[in-house]
Amino acid sequence: MLTNSESATWTSARSTLAIFVVSLGLSLFTTAYESSVIPLFASVPTLKYLDRVVHTSTALAVITPKLSSSKILLILGSLVLLAPHTSYWISVHAARFRDPIYSPLVTHAFVLAPVVYFAVSLAMNVDPRLSLIVLAANALQLRPLLTLVFGLLSLDASNNVTFTALGCVSLAVYGWMQVSMSGRGLHPNAQNTRSIVALSAIPLVFAALLYLNPILRSPTLADSLVPPYNSTAYPLRILNSTRSKTGVVVVGEILPPANGSSTPVQSIRYLRASHSLLGGVWIGDKVATLDNFPPPTDQRGTPLGDSIYSAFVLQEAVRLVNSTPQGREGEWDHALIIGLGAGISANAFTQHDIETTIVEIDPAVYDAARQYFGLSDPGSNNVFLQDARGWVRSRRAMVEAEDPSAFKYDVVVHDCFSGGGVPEHLFSIEFWNDLKTILSPEGVVAVNFAGKLVSDSSQAILVTLLRAFGQCRAFHDLIEPISQEQFHSDFVNIVFFCSPSSTPLTFRTAVEKDYLHSYLRRHVLSSLDKREINHAQIRDNSIGSMAMDEKFVLTDAHNMLNKWQEGEAFEHWKLMREVVPDVVWETY
Repeated sequence: MLTNSESATWTSARSTLAIFVVSLGLSLFTTAYESSVIPLFASVPTLKYLDRVVHTSTALAVITPKLSSSKILLILGSLVLLAPHTSYWISVHAARFRDPIYSPLVTHAFVLAPVVYFAVSLAMNVDPRLSLIVLAANALQLRPLLTLVFGLLSLDASNNVTFTALGCVSLAVYGWMQVSMSGRGLHPNAQNTRSIVALSAIPLVFAALLYLNPILRSPTLADSLVPPYNSTAYPLRILNSTRSKTGVVVVGEILPPANGSSTPVQSIRYLRASHSLLGGVWIGDKVATLDNFPPPTDQRGTPLGDSIYSAFVLQEAVRLVNSTPQGREGEWDHALIIGLGAGISANAFTQHDIETTIVEIDPAVYDAARQYFGLSDPGSNNVFLQDARGWVRSRRAMVEAEDPSAFKYDVVVHDCFSGGGVPEHLFSIEFWNDLKTILSPEGVVAVNFAGKLVSDSSQAILVTLLRAFGQCRAFHDLIEPISQEQFHSDFVNIVFFCSPSSTPLTFRTAVEKDYLHSYLRRHVLSSLDKREINHAQIRDNSIGSMAMDEKFVLTDAHNMLNKWQEGEAFEHWKLMREVVPDVVWETY
């Protein structure tokens, strides 16, 4: 027999454990929910009000009357099991209103808020005072930690498993409580007991069917796609859909309509990561080459046309620099690609006989470029699937230790834009100084940045690059000349070409072999002189003192890039919705 003291201790320990389990379950649900809606809303719009919804729902649960714990468990289990469907379909319809702030907020209110409310209510039923402490700590720390762990371990594929497991646990506990209540004599009739057991098992059977049946399991393709998937609502084909380190990575094709009608965009193959297009090429009747030269192909022999984005070709202008010894001789021996995308620039360098090293954080992006976009095999020693910051730092250590295998790079292409923003740790002065160490003294870096030309973020990128390398020239990728209005209003790709060389950067005129039989390369590389952006159009020289420049130098300790880009991320989301139809973003 337990003494009163021992009994009280056991009860307290059980309450503490129960509240911790509820708190952990809520964190797991919120983490999986966040990951499941980001493909439809992108990261910045999704997170804008997510924490406020969690805090508001928590506060409401604290001050409002509570249902019994068994009823809460039944409701929670049902809500969580339906989450793969509700999070997807409510997001789909909310996103069609084209509002990057209120569309995700609607989804949070209908899907996330009820789960938070009932989970907190359940914890309050166990022990109100203790639950407030645990839930407050959880809201501030546990969810971000789980998000980091999910990312590091590539557990994004577990979203539906998480929802199903949490729902089943809730319903199982609900069933156990019903049976326990019956066993304690609250339902003395044996027939009633059997009915309670049967009733409590029904939700678990429903959960099993929901998970095992492919039609019921999830409306998305990432966990169950047998390629290719052809949409019945639009001339759209999904070749691959994978949940990976950076979210959902999709390779799809927008095809010509079967009935011969016209659509805004057709005959393209695209590479998508969450709510951002990483690249793409023309296919089908849009494949064309200079002099009818045989076009490149994917691994299945499908002909591939030019890039749908000019920026990736503009990056190749790094080869046209003729103010350095390598450039004058055309002897570019080693190239480094940071951020692969569809592999347009990497493939071009390989075709120009430049040994190319690739650093790409997401293995799924690399696999897609190899399989679907014609990226040739760079060799296992030239591919590093990891975050570029650590790789560059490690490479710097090798160079400084005079490791004979650590050669320096003649050209570097840095393209890490995705989803309306950039990873700020890859744009700090410390990163550029590390990169400069592994660059040859006369080497050239091409940095792609997408945003408004007249903005704090663009100015910060330019000022920091100038501080690191000493000289830069900037060019835009628009097909037509850029107007003064577009400097302030349009989302534009800018490629900065920078070098530590003491000789001012100049570019030679492009010649036929630079074009690689590509119409787009001929157009972009032959019009380089018309694309240049004066620094004064980006950098506010009216404030021009060194003291004001310091505000825009990005450092590890002071980096406002993500904050400055928040507004641009919302505009990028709306732009992506205009570039291709909603159905493209809804099919993954």
